[in-house]
Amino acid sequence: MSDKQSESAEGQQEPKEDFPELKKLVQEKVRLAKKLGLMDGQQPIEGYNDTKDYKRIEEIDARLWELV
Repeated sequence: MSDKQSESAEGQQEPKEDFPELKKLVQEKVRLAKKLGLMDGQQPIEGYNDTKDYKRIEEIDARLWELV
């Protein structure tokens, strides 16, 4: 195996917890979801799906799919 292939294979075997971006995105998503009342059995705020915070949650979801 060449050095490049070796580096690539090693990079793919990293546990998900070793990706700081992943952890940061999940924390931001949880924070925004709590703010909008989408977690912990809270009542969602009226019109939450039209807010900038909800649009950011959708962006985070898309990025998380790329990472995982």
